[in-house]
Amino acid sequence: MAAVVSSQGEWRNWSGSQRAMPGRWWRPGSEDELAALLQGSSGEVRVTGAGHSFSALCKTAEHLVSLEGMNGLVSHDAERLTATAMAGTPLHALGPLLWPLGQGLINQGDIDAQSLAGACGTSTHGTGLGLGSFSALVRGLRLVTPSGEVIDADSAHNADILQAGATSLGALGVITRITLQNRPNYHLAEREYLLPQAEVLNCFEGLARDNRHAEFWAFFRTDKAVVKVLNESTEPPTPQPRFNLPVDRVLDITSRIAHGVAGADALMQRLLTALHSEVRRVGRSYQVFPSPRASRFNEMEYELPLARGLECVEEVLATVQRSSLRTLFPLEYRTVAADEAWLSPFYGRDSASISIHQHVCTDYRPLFDLVEPIFWKYGGRPHWGKLHSLDAVRLAELYPRWDDARRVREQLDPQGRMLNDHLRTLLVLP
Repeated sequence: MAAVVSSQGEWRNWSGSQRAMPGRWWRPGSEDELAALLQGSSGEVRVTGAGHSFSALCKTAEHLVSLEGMNGLVSHDAERLTATAMAGTPLHALGPLLWPLGQGLINQGDIDAQSLAGACGTSTHGTGLGLGSFSALVRGLRLVTPSGEVIDADSAHNADILQAGATSLGALGVITRITLQNRPNYHLAEREYLLPQAEVLNCFEGLARDNRHAEFWAFFRTDKAVVKVLNESTEPPTPQPRFNLPVDRVLDITSRIAHGVAGADALMQRLLTALHSEVRRVGRSYQVFPSPRASRFNEMEYELPLARGLECVEEVLATVQRSSLRTLFPLEYRTVAADEAWLSPFYGRDSASISIHQHVCTDYRPLFDLVEPIFWKYGGRPHWGKLHSLDAVRLAELYPRWDDARRVREQLDPQGRMLNDHLRTLLVLP
């Protein structure tokens, strides 16, 4: 069966901030179909999964590969607690596939819309001291190079390709399957509650030590912060409530008011914190990790040395509070363990992850331009799937294995077919 190839259809990311009109859409259903497409073509090739990156990683006017037809579980190892899945498998499908096998993801974030390839390729992560990103969990991968060659990589074979491919940005070729290190499946108990912002900043290091997962959201125009902690639990699952407050709908409406009416952002933030009620629930890990994210936004995120994370938060909060910029979404703070993937922003150091957001109804650039130099001051590395302004000259200084990653990329893609304009800015030194 031949792959589906079409020449019509706009690509856009989840927030709508990135759009492209590919000359050809490729929708292969197998690695053989993909290899044939690559061998029989020339020109630029990019790959898209769920389109949940905020940066321009997927944009192309030439060939765009959709991974939607390459999904599902391939195999698993019950003794090693590993599983291999096709790269287009959505994260929200992966948990239910692993559960009957007695396995669960070691960690994940609070959005599960991404494809497995996208999550690993950009070092998507959750929170927790000692818990790494998706890239840290990659134990093997299969890659179809731009010339159509199929390569398997693990720690024993093509180890350099594994280290470069664990955070690949889709720049080495098309990754078609990924083997993850998992753990026995488990339940989580969630508690989400409100605290004074100053108290959170003072006690968060203890919260992070005392809970498997801990994070907080600090509002810019109130003195409150929302804290969420998750811990393993043997309690029975919580029944689904008969009614859920439509939090995303409320967030969407209040964001539009905050950005449309002068001075309303502080009032709307006070309203949101006043409406917040404590959340407690227990369920399977893959059910508890994610939260609804229907209200669309754009995001910038940097990963900083853990020891300086809270200091940076205080400076970001103070800087935005002194400005006249309107914003409703809070700052988000998480912790992520060091890993060994060459282009992971967590390479070689335990990190604090700080994210800022703007609703899609407003221009994100004034806020992001104001805050980004603060992240640089603290030695931050940008999240590859989110918005930032660094180029290859500055990025090369942040990654000790930059030259190794470049060497592998040029070996696998000597013609640079996998590089769009955005990736050339990020990865190619002048």
